[in-house]
Amino acid sequence: MPITFQQLQCVRQVVESGFSVSRAAESLHTTQPGVSKMIRLLEKEIGVELFTRAGNRLTGLTEPGKEALSLCARVLQDAQALRRLKQDSPAESEGTLRVGTTHIHARYSLIEVTRRFLAVYPQVKLEFTIGPPSQILAGVTAGTIDIGLCTLPDTVPKGVVSVKAYDIDRCLIVPPRHPLLKMAKTGRVTMEQIARWPLITYDSSFTSGSVVQGEFRRHGITPWVVMRAMDASIIKAYVAAGVGVAVLQKMAFSARLDKDLRAIPVDHLFPSSSAMISLRRDHLLKKFAFDFIQMVAPEWSREAIDAQLQ
Repeated sequence: MPITFQQLQCVRQVVESGFSVSRAAESLHTTQPGVSKMIRLLEKEIGVELFTRAGNRLTGLTEPGKEALSLCARVLQDAQALRRLKQDSPAESEGTLRVGTTHIHARYSLIEVTRRFLAVYPQVKLEFTIGPPSQILAGVTAGTIDIGLCTLPDTVPKGVVSVKAYDIDRCLIVPPRHPLLKMAKTGRVTMEQIARWPLITYDSSFTSGSVVQGEFRRHGITPWVVMRAMDASIIKAYVAAGVGVAVLQKMAFSARLDKDLRAIPVDHLFPSSSAMISLRRDHLLKKFAFDFIQMVAPEWSREAIDAQLQ
């Protein structure tokens, strides 16, 4: 018996419904026995159990089930893309582009890119997802995000290809007349000097937070962290209020705009990170998606990206 889209939809919906067959049936506008039958037929067809069970209740995914869920999402996503071929014609200038990124890139790198892109492609619906790198890469894997722009988490999902967009350097920001400014005038500031002050940092789910805190640990120093934030504007506001100091991406600091802050070089203490463009290897991208990528990182032409995806 051939595998059907209905079976794949049942698997995905049961997982999204917290393994409740009744809720999945309601979402799919069918019956609970119908969903159960679809799952059993699929398991029989492929010869493995996809779900763990307690009596008649589904409780989770088996290891093959986890792989199957990823495959189901991919097939259903590609099927949806096929259905859109007619409505998206001409495909080169109309459609939807879904970009996943973190707050820092959305606020400081992508605004001008977005203006340029929409001027060229006014018929394209540009949708942003903002979150931590792990969420962005998960979206790229699932096919709910076309292009990811973020630093890479410790674990990158299989099937995701990443290329470097640009470097991310850091600086130390402090309020005006802060004692560290005087120390910086006489030489480069040290980890020990920074650690004397309360530290405001990114949450460790963001690369910048883990990098900064990791460098303190590498020097055997435990800083006094008074706040872990997820947004550069919050970090800057609390530094300006005198709550603490912070190691921030240089792109987020403007001497012209941030008049209540001062920046101190710390390239010798904290390494640069790389903003990476991430794509699913088998995800079909339209011409406007490749053009968006090249607006972010001019060296990455369509031909160069295609070579990476092969």
